[in-house]
Formats: sequence, structure tokens, C-alpha cells
Amino acid sequence: MGNNTNLNMGNYGDTELDIEWVNNLAWYGKAVRSDGFICEVHPGELSSYGIWEKVLFNKVRLHIWRYPLPNLELVILSVFFLWQVFDILFKKLGLLIPKFASMMLAGLLLNVLLTVSGDKSIVQEILFPENRIDIPGCLGSFGFMMFWFLNGVKMDVNTIFKAEAHARLTGVAAAALPITVGLLLYKYKSLENRPLKAIEYNTLLLMESLTSFSEIARLLLDLGMNHSSVGQVALSTSVVSNTVGLMFWLVIVPLGFQSLVQGVGLLLQMFFFIVIVFAVVRPIMFKVIIRKREGRPIEDKYIYGILVMVFLSCMYWDGLEQFPALGAFILGLSIPNEHLIGSALVERLESFNFGIILPLFMSASMLRSDIRVWKYILTFYSSNDKKFAVASLVLLIFLLKLSVSMIVPYLFKMPLKDSIILSLIMSHKGIIELSFYLFSYGLELLDRDTFSILVLSILLNSLFLPMAIRFLYDPSKRFMCYQKRSLASMKINGALKTLVCIHRPDHISSMINLLEACYRSENSPLTCYVLHLVELQGQEVPTLIAHKVQKLGAGAGAKYSENVILSFENFHRYVRGSIFIDTFTCITNSHHMQDDICWLALDKAVTFIILPFHRTWSLDRTSIVSDSEMIRFLNFNILKQAPCSVGILVERHLVNKNQESQQNLKVCVVFVGGEDDMEALAFAKRMARQESVTLTVLCLLAAKKSKKATGWDQMLDTVKLRVRELVRSNDPGNLKEESSTTYLEEDIVDGADTSMLLRSMAFDYDLFIISRTCGQNHAATLGNESWCEFEELGVIGDFLASPDFPSKTSVLVVQQQRTIASN
Repeated sequence: MGNNTNLNMGNYGDTELDIEWVNNLAWYGKAVRSDGFICEVHPGELSSYGIWEKVLFNKVRLHIWRYPLPNLELVILSVFFLWQVFDILFKKLGLLIPKFASMMLAGLLLNVLLTVSGDKSIVQEILFPENRIDIPGCLGSFGFMMFWFLNGVKMDVNTIFKAEAHARLTGVAAAALPITVGLLLYKYKSLENRPLKAIEYNTLLLMESLTSFSEIARLLLDLGMNHSSVGQVALSTSVVSNTVGLMFWLVIVPLGFQSLVQGVGLLLQMFFFIVIVFAVVRPIMFKVIIRKREGRPIEDKYIYGILVMVFLSCMYWDGLEQFPALGAFILGLSIPNEHLIGSALVERLESFNFGIILPLFMSASMLRSDIRVWKYILTFYSSNDKKFAVASLVLLIFLLKLSVSMIVPYLFKMPLKDSIILSLIMSHKGIIELSFYLFSYGLELLDRDTFSILVLSILLNSLFLPMAIRFLYDPSKRFMCYQKRSLASMKINGALKTLVCIHRPDHISSMINLLEACYRSENSPLTCYVLHLVELQGQEVPTLIAHKVQKLGAGAGAKYSENVILSFENFHRYVRGSIFIDTFTCITNSHHMQDDICWLALDKAVTFIILPFHRTWSLDRTSIVSDSEMIRFLNFNILKQAPCSVGILVERHLVNKNQESQQNLKVCVVFVGGEDDMEALAFAKRMARQESVTLTVLCLLAAKKSKKATGWDQMLDTVKLRVRELVRSNDPGNLKEESSTTYLEEDIVDGADTSMLLRSMAFDYDLFIISRTCGQNHAATLGNESWCEFEELGVIGDFLASPDFPSKTSVLVVQQQRTIASN
């Protein structure tokens, strides 16, 4: 036949070969003889012959979907399309439903189609082809195994030791109380009144009481809560609860053996695996990391070697007749998640695995459930005591977890609303529980009715709990500030608190130069919080590390931010006591960096956040060397939700008041009118109080309306501007400010006039300070709005930062505080 054929036929004897049997073997790769013997062809035909099949064989023997490879592709495409439809639909409806719930609904829809269409339909042939190994199911199991492994890689066990007391106690109570109550209830009932066997009851009790860290982390990520205060507590609590549940499992498993010797032997084999993984594999991983230079990618051979170890771990635990994915999970725990290997594994495997392969497993789980059983559970009608017992046990444990997870943190003075949200999060169920139930169903530890009820409970939990959490948790109020935090509302000699954000090493010098140009003296102190942002890879929990710049190297995050700490320490020594500097390292997901920035700004009562522009220029400032859409997206989000004023620095010219030429730093503020313009002017006037800074205020007025107020706001702006320009005081700083400040007024007809005016002044200044809304609804931008490339800079700011502007002058775009809560 052209293939290696494995014939398990025994003696042929004198039996004639059945022609139909030969055809089945040739086309299906597997056939059963009339005497019961089975023949298989390895490897079988993977794909169709296409058009040649009909030419060669005079008719099509198999439909295209009955070949393994096209069948697999069709199943992957169908499942992916369906779960993406559900996910997009939920987003359009404003419902933050976890992605795995959409995957379950995709499998449920396929189950319904299969039930309606019947046994001989095309849907049946596609989902359950005859005489075929379940290749989509096998691939889905592989995705599920990798999911557990990656969860182990991303889980940080040290979180247990970092967790606060109320998080630890809540985690222990949330797992221990339901298990304890469940065991007492089971022991209380007599043998004849127990509808569930001991193995079924223990399986349900353990998995329903367990809170999976991976599930909680995924839920918080989908809800956008992993950087909130409640989310941080929930992550710490789930790690503790997960660990407690695993300990209970290690105790319960040996008790399932009739012989104590067998139970102890199983524990020893598990302990042997854990010792090998952490005493041998983990040190090897660290040696690999040490050998690799910083910034160099991990070679493919190491990735392949780790994948082989994942398979071996699953095989070892399968040989112990235990949950195979636990072997992959424990191996993942041994991989250093904060280093190159952990982040490389997550970066290469997670997106493809979670988006393409894992949905096959979720759909396969739903296809194995009997949706007809759901009718009796949802209508509260069941004549079967076992079904009623399963549903009652699930509901009882849910209520126990909900209660204890709310009461314990509330006793530790957590607000009642936050305690309720935490309890709902801790009661969440998902893919981890579903996978364990499917494994138990495959071992016949659970019957199909019980498995179907458990699948229904997980589906309802994953759909309605996130809705309840989102109803109680309003993310729009996270960064509401009850005080005015803007430069314009500050006293001119008031202490200024700034938050400087650093993404890359080339941002360090630009931020230091700007700070050096605006710091004053002990009479007008400047507090600077420096936040180095590192993209989170290889773990789930975001980390904020505080460093004291006076104590170089202190803290676990020094390895990430050594250049930042050194640079700002040198700057602090240069300015001495004029500036207080405190450095932080934030290791977080790029999509949620704005949350950490705003939380720190709110906590430290910051007045002004300074962000780097997403484009970086070369040393000669003539060409663009990097253009990060991630940084641009981050800047947009901060402008929307920051609890204070925000500035975006576009640096193409070294902003430094102590230049080698000893010339003054020449700053120009473009002023049209409005709150943002007043904010930009307030920052510029602080700079004008320095010895080597000269300031020019360029006021753009609509033509034929000079010196006339066109509205109340413009009249107020004109008055304030005149007062700041003309009023003298006894403060020497004010005298210096007035002597170095020039005020200009220009009549503007439209945006073309503004462009020509700014072009004529391009080489006269080192820094332009402008507000984001400068010229909005004003003649100064008339006709130029449609040419704006970067909305975050505003129309005029975008023009100053564009390649068409003749000089390479730096630009600081300022926006005044937007989010102010009413008392």
C-alpha cells in the first residue's frame, strides 16, 4: 500500500479478504474484519487528492472534511470564528465577559447544532468522524497542557510571603472552610443516604473549594482590574488559596487508597518529582540565563528542550494515574519567570495557544456534556437524588466561599463594597475546574450527568459573576481626585511634585535636562518621582518597586533600572538639596501601564506628569530611530484619566540651561486662551525664574479683534496675562522673571498665518511650550485641523513636532487636570 501497515489480524486462515474491508482500510486507515480483528494503516492519508481523486478513482471516495488535516483545519476555523463572534458581541454590548466563557459558548452552540442535526449529519461527520482518532481533541489537550505549564511559569510563589495578613487569612479561610464543612456533612450522613460516592464527593468538594490563581489573574485582566487595589488583594489571596487547596489535595489523595503503603508510596513519587524539578531543573535554568548576555534572545534549542520536559512531566504524572497537567504546572513553577527564559516562553507560546489551540479543548469539553440534563436543573425539577445532590453541593460551597471571602476582609477594615467585590472574585470558576472535571470524567470518576451539571455551573458562574463585579466596580472613578492639582492653581513659590516616566535609556537625558531647566531653590522646592516602566513578561502579578536614589542598588528591582538610578543619583548630587528625587520601577503589562502611573500620581499627590513622546530621534536629531505605538497608546490613556496635569515632551534639541556655549535657554510659550494655555504659561513662568532661562510669551489674537475680548473666557485670560506681565512684587524671583520675559501679540487670520509666523521664529528658541488645546475653535488653527497627525499633541503642537517644521526645536505639550470629583 505504500505505507507501513500494522496488521493485528491473527491468523488469516482460509478466510477471503472482504472487498469492503479493504476499501475501508485504504480510505479510512482503519477497518474491522468480520472475525473481529482490527487493521490500521500508519501513517494514514492526511489530505485529499483533490481533483485527481475523482480522475484516478472515478468518484470521490471521501468528502473533504473526512480527511484528518482538512477536518482539523475546519474544526479550528469553526471554533475560532464562533468564539470570536461571541467575544466581539459581548464587547459591543459593553459586557466584560471572560474570553474562555466565549469559548464555552462556542462549544455549546456546536453541541446544540449536533443535537438538532442528528447522528448522520454533516456536523456529526465533522465533529466526530468515523474510524478516526480525535485529532482536534488531542490538539486541544496539548493546548490545555501548555496552558497549565504557562500558568506555572507566570505564577510567583513569593507572593504568598509578600501578601498582607488579611489576604493570607482570607485565602486560607476561602479554601479551608468549605472543605471542612463539606467533610463534616459527608461524615454526618449515613452510608445509605449518600447519593454520591466518596471519590465523586471528594473531587467535587476539592475543586469547588479551590480558587485558582490563574483563573483569578485572567478574570482580573479581562475586567481591567488587575491593577486596582481590590485586584491586588485578590491576586495575593488567590495564590494563598491555591496553595492551601493543593495541600488538601496531597492529603486527600493518599486517603483514597485502601492501603496506607500505596498512599505513602504515591506521595513519595510526587515528592521525588518535585525535588528533581526544583533541585536539578531550576539550577540548570539559572545557568542558562547566566550564560546569555543581557538583551540577547533565548535560542530555540532551549525552548524545545523545555517543551520536551513538559511532555515528560505529563507522562510521569499520567503514569502515577494522577492529573497529568499538574506535572506541567509544577515544572512551570520551577522556571524563573522574571528572567529571559520565562518571558520568552510566555511571549512565544501564550497568544497562539490561548487564541487557537485552547478553544479546541473548551469546545471538546462542551461537546461531551448532555445539555438535556440542564433542563431539569434550570427548572428546579429533578427526580434524581444524585443530580439534586450535585447541584446542592455546588451551591452550598459557592455560598460558603462567598460569605467567608466577604466577612474576613471586612473584619480587617476593608470597605464593605470592596469586600463584596473580593468575595465575588474569589468565587469565580473557569477553565482549571473544567479541565479537572473533564479528566475525572475521562477516568469515569464522574458520570455524564454529573459532568454536565458541573459544566453548567461553570458556564453560569463565568457569565454572571463578571457582570455583578462590573456592576459594583466603576473603573471611571478609580483616579478621581477631590482637589485641584494643576500648575495654574499653585502658588508661584509652592512645592511642585512631578512624576517623570522613563521607558528607554534615551528618555533619561531628556527628562533630566527638562528638570534641570525648571528646578528652583530651597524656597521653591521640586519633588520628582521617577518611574521606570518595564513591560511585564513571564508572570501575571504586576510589581511596583520603590528605590531610594540615595541608596543605590537597594531593592529587588535594581537589575531593571540600574541606569535610571545611577543617572538620577548623579543629577541629585549635582543639584544637591534643591530637588528631592525618589525612583520606582514598575513591572507591568503594557496595556495597563496607565493604571500604575495614575495610581502613583494619585498616591503621591503629584501635580504634573511628564511623559516621553512615542518617537525617538537620532543623536543629530535628523531621523527617527524608533516609533512605539505602545507608548503612544499609553500617552492617550493617561491624558484621559490622569488625576493631575500632564505634559508630553518631544525632545529633538538638548533642553539644558547650562549649555557649553553658556547662552541662555530660550523658551517660547504660544498662548491663545483657555485653561490648558494657562497651565502651559504657569509651567513656563517657573522656568523663567531661573538664571539662564529667557521666556517669550507669544499671544495669538484673531485679526481685527486685538485688545478686544471676544468672550468672558478670553477677557479673563487677557487680564491674567496682563497681571502676570505688569505687576511687580518684592520677591527677587519675580523681579528676575519680569526682566527675562518678553510679551508679544500677533494678529492671526487663519492657520496658514500661524504656520508662517511659527516658521519665522523656528530658529529663535530652544523649547516651545504649548497646550494641547491651544488654538482649538480659534482662528489660529482654522484650516489646519485636518492636517493634524498626532491628536495627543494638538494642532499647533503637532505642527511644531512635524518633520515639516524647519528647526529641530523641542516641544512640551501641556494639558491641565481633567478628572476632578465633586465633593
